[in-house]
Amino acid sequence: MSSLYNNGDWAEKLQALEKHMCDTLTKSTWNLRKAVEMLLEAAKDEDYSLTEFWAYTVVYGMLHELDKGHLSEQRGASENGNNPYPIYAAVDERSFCKVTEYSPETWFEFTPHEASFLGYGASVPTEYFGSEYKNGALKKQKEEKNMSYLQGLWGSCIGSKEENEKVIKDMFFGIFKGKRGSDSSFSVANKSDWEGTLEGFPAPTLEPEAGTMGSSITGEIVSGIGSAVDLARMLSKTTYDLLHWKWGTNSNFLYKYSGIDTPELVNNKVISLVDAGIAINCAYPLVLRPDRKVKLILSFDYGPFDPFQTLKQAAKYCEENCIPFPKVDEKLLQDPDNPSDCYIFRGEGAPTVMHFPLFNKVNCPGYVKEWRIKFTPIRFLYNEGDIHILLQSARLNVLNNKDKILQEIKHIVACSNKKTSS
Repeated sequence: MSSLYNNGDWAEKLQALEKHMCDTLTKSTWNLRKAVEMLLEAAKDEDYSLTEFWAYTVVYGMLHELDKGHLSEQRGASENGNNPYPIYAAVDERSFCKVTEYSPETWFEFTPHEASFLGYGASVPTEYFGSEYKNGALKKQKEEKNMSYLQGLWGSCIGSKEENEKVIKDMFFGIFKGKRGSDSSFSVANKSDWEGTLEGFPAPTLEPEAGTMGSSITGEIVSGIGSAVDLARMLSKTTYDLLHWKWGTNSNFLYKYSGIDTPELVNNKVISLVDAGIAINCAYPLVLRPDRKVKLILSFDYGPFDPFQTLKQAAKYCEENCIPFPKVDEKLLQDPDNPSDCYIFRGEGAPTVMHFPLFNKVNCPGYVKEWRIKFTPIRFLYNEGDIHILLQSARLNVLNNKDKILQEIKHIVACSNKKTSS
C-alpha cells in the first residue's frame, strides 16, 4: 500500500498502477550491489538492527524495488481528498512481551503526519521519528527513515520466529559465503552458490545497472560503495542482532519524558518496533481511536489461517478496553474452510464492520483451503498467473458486494444526518 502514495492521484490511476505492480512483483531478480550498498550505509547508524537487513534483502528481493522516499512526503497525496488516508501499524516489542496484544500501550502508529504511541497519546512529526529526544526536547535530529526501511518494519512478521530466523540466516549466508582466499577477500555469492540457498527466493544479479561488479569483497568492496571496515561493521552488527534477535531499534522520543508515568518506557533510550501482525494482523486498534469517530470498517482478511481470527481478536481488544464494537455472532463463523464472501456486524453506538475473507466459497468454491495454503505470507516469488488469482479474488470480493457496501454507507450517512437535524 505504501508504494501507491508515491503517486499523488493514485486513486484515479488504479489500472495503470496495478499493471506496474504486477510487472514489478513478477520480476525474477534483484540487484545485490544495491542491497549491499544500503546495508553498509544503514550499519553506520548505532540503532542498526535486523529490520534494516530484512528491508534491504528480503523485502527488496520480494518487491524488487528500493524506495528511498519518505513517509512525510506522502502528505500531499493524503491531503487532496482523493485518496484514503494511510495508517501503518507496528507494536513495541518490549511492552508486548510484558502485557498482551489487547493492551493499547503496545501499539504504535505511523501516518504521513505523525509517529505516535497509541496508548499514551504521544507523538512526534513523522520526519522526526528516530531522532533523539530527552524529556520532550529534541537533542539530535537524524535523517528520516526511508520507505524501504519502514516496509521492512511493517512487514517483518511473515511467519513464526523460527521461520523468520531461518529466512534471515539463509539470506545472510546466501549473500556472504565467508570464504577466504589467499588475498583475504570475503566472497559474495555467485549465482551457482545462491541456488538452493533460500527456497523459492529469486537469485540476485551481481551486476550494477551499468558496468560490472567484482565477485569478491576486498579493501574496496565495490567502487564507490565502501571499505572493508564498512563491511566488517555490517557483518558484525548483523551477527550480533541475529544472536540477540534485535529488531526495529529506534531512538525513543519519550526518553526521560516527565509527563508519562511508565518507567519501563521512559527510562529506555530506544524502542523496538516490529510488525503489528504479532499482535493482531489487522490494525483495528488504530482505526478505533475514539477521536477518529469511525462509523464503518471494511475489513479485508488476508491471513493464512482462520479468516475470522483478526475479527475475533478485534472484538476481544474492544471488550477489554471498553471500546464500542458490534457483537460478533460466533454461529456465523463456524466454517472457516468454507466462508462466505461478506459478513456484516452492526451494533448500537458501535461502528458497522463488513468483513471479507480473501478466499471464500463465492470467488473460489472448492479451493478455499488449497489457495490459503498456496498463497502463504512466507512465499517469496509469484508468477503472473498467481498474481492474477490474488487480484481477481480480492477484486471479486468488492465487486460482488458493491451494493451492500453502498447500502451501508447510505444508511450510516442517513442516520448521521438525522441525528444532526434533531
